[in-house]
Amino acid sequence: MNEKMKKTRKSFSFKSFFSSKKNISFILITVLLIGAFGYFGIKTVNQNSDISRLEIQKQELEQKLEEQEQDNKELQAVLDNENKDDYIEQKAREKGYVKSDEVVFYDISSSVG
Repeated sequence: MNEKMKKTRKSFSFKSFFSSKKNISFILITVLLIGAFGYFGIKTVNQNSDISRLEIQKQELEQKLEEQEQDNKELQAVLDNENKDDYIEQKAREKGYVKSDEVVFYDISSSVG
């Protein structure tokens, strides 16, 4: 019985394995599937990192938007106020502007060495 099993049992060799078209197709499909899984795995990781980066950017922009909306509310309150001319004059003076009929004096003694 041992001899009968030896005769019916085929020995495995790579040469015979690769010579069959069926086996070559199986290997080719396996390699393509492994490559596809690798590609899509890397693509998924890259997309997840892009999503994380964009979510952080979105939070920063939302914070800037809130700050700008608060500034707009404050400016609108100034425009709605009766003393808006005083506010405008104050901001102009902070930037160094003066009225056309004003005399401006500069203190140069403190700037000299």
